[in-house]
Amino acid sequence: MRLGKVVSSESHLQYVCQVYGPREVAEPPTPDQYALGSFVALPLPDGRRLVGIIYNTRLHNPHYGVYGPRLSTVEELSVFSPDYLDETRTLVDVAIVGYFSPEGKPYQETPPVAANVNGEVILMDRHSILRFHHSEHGTKLAYLPLLMGLARSNLIMMQTVMRVLQSLLEMFPEGAAALQLRVLQQNLAWEIRVQGLA
Repeated sequence: MRLGKVVSSESHLQYVCQVYGPREVAEPPTPDQYALGSFVALPLPDGRRLVGIIYNTRLHNPHYGVYGPRLSTVEELSVFSPDYLDETRTLVDVAIVGYFSPEGKPYQETPPVAANVNGEVILMDRHSILRFHHSEHGTKLAYLPLLMGLARSNLIMMQTVMRVLQSLLEMFPEGAAALQLRVLQQNLAWEIRVQGLA
């Protein structure tokens, strides 16, 4: 599923994606497809794919607060002004947590290269998410310290991490991975309560 395109960045690991709207793609994504905690991929020209997690949503409406006269309704604009651009946008913030090599090997570390402006952002399927978390020693969650570091300056990131842990628990419901995820989830829930963020 094509979600949108990269329009700016906050840092080497934090990007802003503009979600595709009507008339941009045949089937625009629904809000559930770019929900908090969703895993996304950002393909690069050399075959690598950055892996990210959606951690915030912003709505952009340049018309808000503009109280000038309206000569046409929004519906009439497509008929009378076909060149009119609707600049209302949905933006999502993406934190990069690793990447896939051109051969498909997953790395949960800071990628050496950045995403491209206007590069596509694609919703990852279950199989790709499982591959990203698989290692020889079981389930790998090496990116959690990065997300927790971002959470110190972004409170919504705490809730994002909770959602990620819950979705991973649904994928790994049994065994050592499930035990590890439950312990992390309980510790984070305790920290959220202590800080009064719940």
